[in-house]
Amino acid sequence: MEERILTLVCALPALVAGLTVHEFAHAWAADRLGDDTPRREGRLTLDPMAHLDLFGSLFFVLAWFSGYGLGWAKPVMTNHRNFAHPRRDSALVAVAGPISNILQVPFWLAAVFAFGFAAQKFGIQTGGGVSPVDLVGFVLTSGIMLNIGLAAFNMIPIPPLDGHWILQSLGGRPIEELFDMIRPFSFLLLILLINFTPLFDVALFPIQSLARELAYNVAQAGQVLALR
Repeated sequence: MEERILTLVCALPALVAGLTVHEFAHAWAADRLGDDTPRREGRLTLDPMAHLDLFGSLFFVLAWFSGYGLGWAKPVMTNHRNFAHPRRDSALVAVAGPISNILQVPFWLAAVFAFGFAAQKFGIQTGGGVSPVDLVGFVLTSGIMLNIGLAAFNMIPIPPLDGHWILQSLGGRPIEELFDMIRPFSFLLLILLINFTPLFDVALFPIQSLARELAYNVAQAGQVLALR
């Protein structure tokens, strides 16, 4: 239990950064495409307090101890009537969030590389999984895993995730009517998907494994460079 609390605390900085930039990207894209609703509502900012949802954050903490990390931030509200091309621009606003998470991955990779380099250069040793050095490494690795996970998860075409807005924009009125029907049950569908669908585990495992392997290899590259 203590180790799980510790890993949660270490994962929170990466989660807050990932969610904040994700929602800011939605707001920025909408503003650039002609809708000033996010600007008027104070969402065109990188201040986490403008984007984090209290209940969504608490739910993430509780879900973490149940074996998964489902949570959410405040959705960015837009008015599609302000867009020059409503369907196209709505899809662009929706995809801006996941793209922002993918774009954050190189930053975290660079941090992992620099950490691996510094650890080797200054002879810093790990302490069996709970040393300060290991915790810093976990924070940085979490940045990679969480951002890749956020991008992939948000592309699932179920309301209210970004993927459903993209599919709705591409599919037109029939898809919109379908989503209107299932929207009242969307949260339940997400819970069922995460807990009882083997497909979700099959999809999530390689993403997590790839992120861990990527972080490990980058850190190793930093250590090799430090030895030269």
